Amino acid sequence: MRTFFCLLFVSLVVAPAHAIPNSFFGNGNAIPIIPAFPRFNAELTEEFLEEKNWSAGELPGPWEKETSLGDSTTRRMAAMPVLFGEVPMKVLAYSDGAGVEEIAIHFLDAGMYFGYRFGGEKTRDERETGRERRHEFSRHFKGVAKAVRERLEDGCGRGTLGAIGRTRALRTEFTEYRWEDFVLRLVEREDHSVSLHIHRRGTAPAGLADPRWLELGRRDRQARLEEHVSTDNGAPRVTGLPVSTQGLTPFCGIHSLAIVAHHIGLRASPEALAAGAAFENTGSAGGSDLIGLHRAVAEELDMRVSIAPKFDPDRVGRSIEDGLPVIVWRRVTAEREKRHAAVARSGSGGNLAPLEPEELEKLPERDARGTPSHASVVTGIDPERGIVHYTEPWGETGRDRVMRLEEMAATGYAVFFFRL
Repeated sequence: MRTFFCLLFVSLVVAPAHAIPNSFFGNGNAIPIIPAFPRFNAELTEEFLEEKNWSAGELPGPWEKETSLGDSTTRRMAAMPVLFGEVPMKVLAYSDGAGVEEIAIHFLDAGMYFGYRFGGEKTRDERETGRERRHEFSRHFKGVAKAVRERLEDGCGRGTLGAIGRTRALRTEFTEYRWEDFVLRLVEREDHSVSLHIHRRGTAPAGLADPRWLELGRRDRQARLEEHVSTDNGAPRVTGLPVSTQGLTPFCGIHSLAIVAHHIGLRASPEALAAGAAFENTGSAGGSDLIGLHRAVAEELDMRVSIAPKFDPDRVGRSIEDGLPVIVWRRVTAEREKRHAAVARSGSGGNLAPLEPEELEKLPERDARGTPSHASVVTGIDPERGIVHYTEPWGETGRDRVMRLEEMAATGYAVFFFRL
């Protein structure tokens, strides 16, 4: 067994074959942006550009199954290798029944780099530290983008400029390179990310919206949405929604939007959505244009979106009946969120008792600006029993949660309705 392991390890770190452009491998001195990230000490660029690995759906390295927004299977590398001369922050592989369909190499990602900071930067010291971190990020951005771009140009020749997305917020510009059976799209989003998206030739997306959805007329779209509506004791619920995982990023609003957007036909990743919101990299969503992002998603899909300042059960119920889940921004406390998690674990959500007066008094005020907030996706409402079904952007553990209707109404301060 020891001999086999040594042979396997040597095969991963030996000099690359000449079939792959030498420039792809860099100078061998790659340093991870965040050294604490688990690292898999192997240069895997060659293996990632092997057609046989794509066809078999098998890529070398340690992988973990990741929450998938769509029908494809998503896997995430559990430890980072060296790819194109750099140690990335995140690597995702998307697979369908025909093998791997895309590899997304995130060399630099602001959401992961800055992480979530409760309440953002509140003190003078926090703001000063934040400024230093943003300068550091800018240096990383320029260095990583330049290095990867030069390696691709040396190996593939000058790339061609391209873009997908019809709206300003969601327009994704890239430089496209071609090598043998693959298309490599380098996306450089200043102040946000550097990523490389590898596709087989002829499979790279031409837009952000599902073309099959755009081809449908309004009536057919409505019928398709209503296929996802079921009833529970006469109360409507939208089923079959994808789930998303925000992780340790300040992107709850992004991932809640990603869940709904994918349900109604958008195929943009949460990373692409986050870039479109122009986060200020302070560890919170403060200053970002999340409302404009919701409008851009609707425009990409030839739909409309409206925003209400209060949670109206009747209006929410009509939207659910049409197969359109509702996004709610609500004020939260750590105590109440722990309570909701405990209810979810117990499976007793369908029998929640009304909140006592003293419990209602302790709820955070919906109009209290600057207090902690969170975004959730409402998927069902049962006024007779006084409960709301909702999904959190926390992977499978956030699916099918239940809250008392009076709490959602008391704490929700922005409610997003998408309409055909």
